[in-house]
Amino acid sequence: MVGREAELAVLHAFLERDGGGRTLVLTGDAGIGKTTLWDAGLGAAREQGIRVLSTRASSAEAKLSYAALIDLLDGIDTQELAHLPAPQLHALEAALLRTEPVGGTFDSQAIALGFLNALRALAERPLLVAIDDFPWLDAPSAAALTFAARRLEGDEIKFLLSRRPGRPSTLEQALGKGQLDRLEVGPLSYGAIRRLLSEKRNLTLPRPLLRRLVDSTLGNPLFAMELGRELADRGLPAIGEDLPVPDAVEELLRMRVARLPPPTRRLLLATALSADLTTSQLGKLMSARAVEDAVDAGVLLVDGDRVRASHPLLAAAAKKRSRNGARRELHAELAGVVSDDQLRARHLALAADGADEPLAATVANAAVVAASRGAVREAVELAEHALRLTPTGSASRSGRLLALAGYLEVAGEAQRVTDLLTPELDSLPRGAARVSAQLLLSEGGGVRSVTDHQRHLELALAEARDDPALRAHVLAKRSIHAAAACVERIEEAEAWALEALAATSSVDSEVVRLALHGLAWATALAGRPIDDLNERFHAEASAAYHLFDSTDRVVGLRLLWRGEIAGARTTLSQLHSLADERGELWSYVVLRLHLCELELRVGDWDAATRLLDEWAESTEAELLSAPSYERCRALLAAGRGHPAEVERWAAPALAGAEAAGANWQLLGALRARGDAALLSHDSGRALESLRTVWTHTEREGVKDPGALPVAPDLVEALVELGELEEARAVTNRLRVLAEQQGHPWGLATAKRCDGLLSFAEGSLDEAAAALSLAADEYASLGLRFDAARSLLLLGRGQRRHKKWAASRASLEHAVAAFDEIGSPGWADDARSELARVGARRPGAAGQLTPTEKRVVELATEGLSNKEIAQTLVVTVNTVETHLSHAYAKLGVRSRAQLRQP
Repeated sequence: MVGREAELAVLHAFLERDGGGRTLVLTGDAGIGKTTLWDAGLGAAREQGIRVLSTRASSAEAKLSYAALIDLLDGIDTQELAHLPAPQLHALEAALLRTEPVGGTFDSQAIALGFLNALRALAERPLLVAIDDFPWLDAPSAAALTFAARRLEGDEIKFLLSRRPGRPSTLEQALGKGQLDRLEVGPLSYGAIRRLLSEKRNLTLPRPLLRRLVDSTLGNPLFAMELGRELADRGLPAIGEDLPVPDAVEELLRMRVARLPPPTRRLLLATALSADLTTSQLGKLMSARAVEDAVDAGVLLVDGDRVRASHPLLAAAAKKRSRNGARRELHAELAGVVSDDQLRARHLALAADGADEPLAATVANAAVVAASRGAVREAVELAEHALRLTPTGSASRSGRLLALAGYLEVAGEAQRVTDLLTPELDSLPRGAARVSAQLLLSEGGGVRSVTDHQRHLELALAEARDDPALRAHVLAKRSIHAAAACVERIEEAEAWALEALAATSSVDSEVVRLALHGLAWATALAGRPIDDLNERFHAEASAAYHLFDSTDRVVGLRLLWRGEIAGARTTLSQLHSLADERGELWSYVVLRLHLCELELRVGDWDAATRLLDEWAESTEAELLSAPSYERCRALLAAGRGHPAEVERWAAPALAGAEAAGANWQLLGALRARGDAALLSHDSGRALESLRTVWTHTEREGVKDPGALPVAPDLVEALVELGELEEARAVTNRLRVLAEQQGHPWGLATAKRCDGLLSFAEGSLDEAAAALSLAADEYASLGLRFDAARSLLLLGRGQRRHKKWAASRASLEHAVAAFDEIGSPGWADDARSELARVGARRPGAAGQLTPTEKRVVELATEGLSNKEIAQTLVVTVNTVETHLSHAYAKLGVRSRAQLRQP
């Protein structure tokens, strides 16, 4: 190599076992030398005894499925993968085209998980995964690599990547969780270009001309070499003549292609039209001599028995310069030499320029196979060809149109679904076709609101008429949308799901599970148990159902709403781990959201922050809507006690949720805004937000009081404003619901609300007893933030009624509790109340009582409050009281200060 000494040093340092980072990305413009450096890295790795898995991506291969995985695992035999669980091994072997898939269906999640575990096994010795031009990876391979990268932290695997400049890809973001370094491959220096032309082209240029060449090529070695070739062939330009350098890179490459002999140009075009061709396949298109000439000319490169263009842009230029007719002819010839059925179908489709029903059927079947393998974008392309090739009057046209729309929906092309189906809707046959179209349109790009979505569902329902199967499918989706997505019309959602289930004799198991899923949501939100529905779901479910659609997920959420935290954590954590194990990415993302909601309920802000940071940094961030993330951030800020930050997150969450009709996000953001207003002592603003949430639950039939846990904050705002009649009505409804449901959180919260009302009515003893009991019950449930809020309310009420000693003790306890969970804004509010009481003056350490001293000693040893309580055989509440008293006597505010000398 010429002029790359510094870059080579970085490469060698990266490959050192204990040096460098986990990932090195070589970036630079096309032709700048990234691939040459990348190749040098592979050679250096092998010299050091590092095992190398490598692949070179290209624009042609981007349309294939698992092409990169096939390259990466080429040479890895089945015996080395034998440790994999059978489902993963078979799925991976099928993706690698080494065996046939079971039932003709490929599981992309099992493939990704199998690839991950294969890498972990191969990493028993140093391993380098090297990918050249990785933005051109085929989508299924990129997804599998990203899935693995996110989970390989700590494994002895390094990644060497190359790419042109651009926005970071999802793979880079996943690898960025570890140490990711970038090496910008810049232009070669004047001296390096001179050496390059001299050594590789035997060309010596006058200094002024060499400077012009360097300036014209911007130091790009590939283009400098190509220009040097032109100068060597045509002679040096006279003074004042322009250098034969095109304005754009593509133009320069097109010039190079145009000067190739016709056989060489045709071979180059073949590599552009069909990736991963072998020497024998190319030999069937042209003579072996022509292939050798193309290699000798530096146009093609041979890697094993595979042939590729020397640079992707060279192949792209050949394709751009070719005529339509020449491409069709070559596609027809390629169809006769490739071995893959789907690739053959694609070439046949591209060779045809008119309707052809038999060919359309072949291509449509190829799209089905591609979709079953998880190759959605390949399925979209094939389905587009199938539709193009279908004669206008064919009875199969509507089915192929809907198949294409379905693939587009899975691929995330919502607007294209709408654009495709809208003009065709009236021409579709009545019945099943129009029902399918309306259901697809309900998720399409034309849907801007809940109203739009519901309109399509209503049209689908009208089209289904008296067909039980069609009607059941629509009603099941309608139920899920109303209850799970919109948190509204709960009684109707339940009725729709029940009606769908009544048609079980005429619908498939997928529709039954959808109906049970919708019924579980409606039943849980109505405050009733769903154990029987969960049992029926599992009786109906096959091994193929996704965890996202499982009623187990609703079971976990219902436990969370009820304050049964241990059960909720167990259920949701197990589902989350299982989703990770299965490789169910969407289920994994949604369950991570639920775990974040759990941490927000219990007041573990650090855990919630970690989950949200992972969400923001992960490759799955875009899978959930922005208001979902913003709503959680707003609730976290409210828990921390940062009103300004609450508003920063709540405002966009509310705007986005309102526009989309996403009521979970809208109501959650209003909860956060209401809490922040209470902390800022703006009870009027708090009431405005909180009353909206409570009214929604009453109107829409949400009877589980913990699903949208707004009652205690609403009562607090109402009491502060003197609206005692309404506060009493809210409390009474809460109590009735809690008692009917045996709802732990609701029962504790009813006591909290009773305490506030009792203070307002002057019943001090009843108020203190109710709030103390509420704090204890919250603490026993593990709801530390609710417990601390109850203590703050208790201390504030006692202060207002001049119960100075009792108020001081309660507020000290509240300060300690807020400090313990990391809620500085709330702790400061409690301190403000304490300052108005007149806190105790700090005493000396010797003035601690024996019990206080023992509690402090255990705390400084790192024991949690629960562990101290177990050691001393007292309640956690007692430990917290002793700590708060000790803090005041010692003049400290936290455990960290206790440990300071």
